[in-house]
Amino acid sequence: MNVRKLVDYGTMYRELSTILAQNLPQMDEIYAIGKAISQRPEKGAAVAAAEFLQANFPDHAGFSPRNVRRMRDFYKTYENDQTLLRLAMKIGWTLNVVIMEAELARVARKWYLEQARVQQWSKAVLLEKLASEVHLEKTLDAEGDTCYTVIGIIKGAAIRIDGVVTFDWGGVSK
Repeated sequence: MNVRKLVDYGTMYRELSTILAQNLPQMDEIYAIGKAISQRPEKGAAVAAAEFLQANFPDHAGFSPRNVRRMRDFYKTYENDQTLLRLAMKIGWTLNVVIMEAELARVARKWYLEQARVQQWSKAVLLEKLASEVHLEKTLDAEGDTCYTVIGIIKGAAIRIDGVVTFDWGGVSK
């Protein structure tokens, strides 16, 4: 049987109350809540925060223990990556949860964050794109001496720029 240890969460509760009193945009609020919970070393901090938020802010939805743990995970995912954080802040919470729980490499996460915003994907579309691993597809719209498939032996240097390899075709033999 799990027995809760007596822990004083008063400081965290005051911080959570301050965050909600500011009427921040959704993603700013989620990030701030996640940060407040992440600063607590106790394993039960997210559950305690969820119970406090549900009891004291009944007009706010989305404070289940599972969702509050996701807020903590959101903060931890982006706390040291301002580039991805800026992208994540531009899409809604539901899409962020889907991307975060997909356990993507940083490059793939960045791509999905960008595309979700630009293409205005719904959750269903995003899930479909993730399932088909669309980020691995390459478009063949490059110009010049760009090659995606090489047949023959390359004699000479290849230059790699942004994941595209360009070749000096004078050095190819068949």
